[in-house]
Amino acid sequence: MLHGIALRYFVEVARTGSLAAASENLHVAVSAVSRQISKLEEDVGAPLFERMPRGMVLTESGELLAEHARRTLLEADAVLGEISANEARGGKLVRIGCTEGFTRSFLPAVLARHHEVAPNARYALRSGTPAQVEHWVALGEADIGIAFSSGNTSALNVVYSTEMPVRALLASKHPLAAHTSLTLADLQAYPVALLERGTTVRQLFDLCCSTRGVRIEPVLSSNNSAALHAFAALAGAITLGSSVALKGLMNEISMVWRPIDEPVLSQRVLQVTTMRDRRLPVVVKGVLETIVGMIVDG
Repeated sequence: MLHGIALRYFVEVARTGSLAAASENLHVAVSAVSRQISKLEEDVGAPLFERMPRGMVLTESGELLAEHARRTLLEADAVLGEISANEARGGKLVRIGCTEGFTRSFLPAVLARHHEVAPNARYALRSGTPAQVEHWVALGEADIGIAFSSGNTSALNVVYSTEMPVRALLASKHPLAAHTSLTLADLQAYPVALLERGTTVRQLFDLCCSTRGVRIEPVLSSNNSAALHAFAALAGAITLGSSVALKGLMNEISMVWRPIDEPVLSQRVLQVTTMRDRRLPVVVKGVLETIVGMIVDG
């Protein structure tokens, strides 16, 4: 029988790749962690780690157990949480991983709305690349993921999926705001602010320009969407993003979105994900419903 404490130690060693790091995070002696790992390997009858000069690397058997152990521990936490009075009051921590653009206004608005009905809920929000978000959710380091799909979601449960075309974002007083749709030629006539290369938006936009033989050099490039939005509004520039990026935006500068007449820019899918086959705490389900509801609403 696999004991909970052994699984917790095992998962932490798998996460950190080090007995010493796991020991420090768990606040127990290295020898105690090592004994639990050895006992676990004896119980399953196979080595779970390769002992390398620079740390511990999961074997194939270890990978299989790690997937099971993460889900088992999370489900145990969910059940205990549902039993406790704290869970009944919505006091569970909800960890959300997302790509950076959702941190500016959309997710703050989502969490504010959820907080109104679950005032004791707590939230942890961090941003990264789509691949990082998928990794966090698959390992149980995030309860919910919101990112544009990389196509590698076999370890995830896709709760909601929708096409999310790249749009032009501009100030409501911009000359092009009166247009119902824009072209690349329209964009060429004004300064453009873009996310750095390697992001989904930039990859699709560069592909679009290359296909059309159009050259558009950004006046400003950044890995921070808030900086791009502010510059676009103040400098009469145009930036790119999704319509959902403007949801919940409360600012003295009014921004609007307009479609761009390029099919390539529609090749983007937004996914809301959780760990596959995981039992979700009630409060996590509530946040999921709020996220999907705000996306669907408009």
